[in-house]
Amino acid sequence: MHSTAQRPHMVSRIAGAIIWAFALVAAVAVPAAAAPEAPDGPAPGPLVVLNDYCQESGAVGQLEDGRTAYCTPVANTDAFVWSYSRNPMPRDPNTREYSCTENGCNFPDGSEVPAYQRCGILCGEPPTSGDVQSGLDECFRSGAPFEECEGRLNG
Repeated sequence: MHSTAQRPHMVSRIAGAIIWAFALVAAVAVPAAAAPEAPDGPAPGPLVVLNDYCQESGAVGQLEDGRTAYCTPVANTDAFVWSYSRNPMPRDPNTREYSCTENGCNFPDGSEVPAYQRCGILCGEPPTSGDVQSGLDECFRSGAPFEECEGRLNG
């Protein structure tokens, strides 16, 4: 039998062991609970540049801003480009006869490119009037994926 003088010491050792056991369980469980969840979509792919040519139709990449890009066909060609959408690009964004800045798009002579001749958000350009009026621009600027925004318009 233990003497009554040893009991407080023994109780504190048991209490210490219980606290240690809880701390150990917490240390193991918390990192597992805090681990990021797997994404719902495809795993992030290589770092790519919007509109650059690519080789593997359907491949998935990540743009520098974190958005997902898809290697998608260019309509009526054998080319593939990195795009926000899996749908075929209506025209090759690399053969545009104009250039764009944040303030708009201009032909080499400095004249403004009419919106109906531009690609808009899909090509990484400033939004066209259609992008704005349809709500595509606002949705896309909110951080939603392009295809989700496009689906809201079509659905």
